[in-house]
Amino acid sequence: MSIKVTIHSTGSGTCSLTGKESTDGITVTFEDGTVKEAFLGWKSFRQLLALKSGQTRPEPKPALLASPAGNGPVAVK
Repeated sequence: MSIKVTIHSTGSGTCSLTGKESTDGITVTFEDGTVKEAFLGWKSFRQLLALKSGQTRPEPKPALLASPAGNGPVAVK
């Protein structure tokens, strides 16, 4: 799978994905039309690339707590 992206500029601004101010990011357009000249913080840009490439993080395993009744560990979600 290839992802084609045009980088228009780098700098600071309000991230289009999170709505937060970012002092370090890029303004990009994805060829597939999903994003057009939008400013993204670097973290958001990396997350969007991972999403588009089909890479996802594995789900964290639930934490185990001791049961108050003493019946062994209990999974917490």
